[in-house]
Amino acid sequence: MKLYVVRHGQTDKNLLGLVQGDTESDLTEKGIEDAKALRGLVDSLNVDVVISSPLRRAIDTAKLITNDKYEIIIDNRLIERDFGLSEGKPVDEELTIKYWNFKLNTDINKVEKVQDLMFRITEFIEDIRVKYDDKKVLVVAHSAILRAIHYAINGIPEDGDLLKIEIPNLRIIEYEI
Repeated sequence: MKLYVVRHGQTDKNLLGLVQGDTESDLTEKGIEDAKALRGLVDSLNVDVVISSPLRRAIDTAKLITNDKYEIIIDNRLIERDFGLSEGKPVDEELTIKYWNFKLNTDINKVEKVQDLMFRITEFIEDIRVKYDDKKVLVVAHSAILRAIHYAINGIPEDGDLLKIEIPNLRIIEYEI
């Protein structure tokens, strides 16, 4: 299976440097325009299936980058990580490091534990691997989800630090599973 993953377009909370987690937020005009600019590349991938997070910013991005040519399958396991009491607040670098340490597995501020996130994403990958074995699958989701997908496929680093990769808005990442 060929798996393409892409993070949603820029949102108002991205622009303000706020943690959005599983709270809804809208795409900015830049997010909309950048998503439209990705259409040609997405079209050239000739995907068979498009799966999205249930959050509006991901669904809107999926529709925009595919020019609304596909049925968008919603999978609740792709909802962004619940950042608990940190949602809506400025990003705290010190807490971010703790939130993304697989060995520490903290739930400070009622954040969803990273090991729980990894479990649901690993389950998602196994399910789509079976269901779409010979297909090209496009997933539109969020930075935490795409980070989890990366480490579910490539393995957890020995030090447990899952912040070693960047997940920018609207960059397509390709995996062969």
